[in-house]
Amino acid sequence: MYGIPNIYKAKGSKIELGKGVTIISKDYANPVGILRPVTLRTMNASSEIKIGDNTGISGSVVCSQISINIGSNVLIGSNVVICDTDLHPTKIENRRFSNQNIKSKPIKIEDNVWIGMNSTILKGVTIGENSVVGAGSVVVTSIPENCIAGGNPAKVIKYLDA
Repeated sequence: MYGIPNIYKAKGSKIELGKGVTIISKDYANPVGILRPVTLRTMNASSEIKIGDNTGISGSVVCSQISINIGSNVLIGSNVVICDTDLHPTKIENRRFSNQNIKSKPIKIEDNVWIGMNSTILKGVTIGENSVVGAGSVVVTSIPENCIAGGNPAKVIKYLDA
């Protein structure tokens, strides 16, 4: 660890880190800097975050209502946000004061994925093995394996040679 991460673990929830995970919460340890310490947050007793072996996270937020599963050898660039929930209901009259009818779906990031800095990964997404998400992307639908995806919303730009 470089610096101190923020970890908010709801009672009964799970946060699992594999062997060799690197967490960068200080800007001196990342060449492009970070805006905040790494934040890992589970929202309730059934929430879980699993991070595989040799994965690196720089100044990013991982927030789980249900489940976020990050594979091994994943690179998560500076200031990425990964969140499996909308956090608020979409109905106008309930947005500020209700926690009912909030949409949440699990996220899965497979092995050897690289997520570029300042990207956002939203609920229900799977990012396939070996894929790259370009910097500043907003991923709202699943990305297949062995490709480069980018943009807002993120789309496949090209496929990689396996």
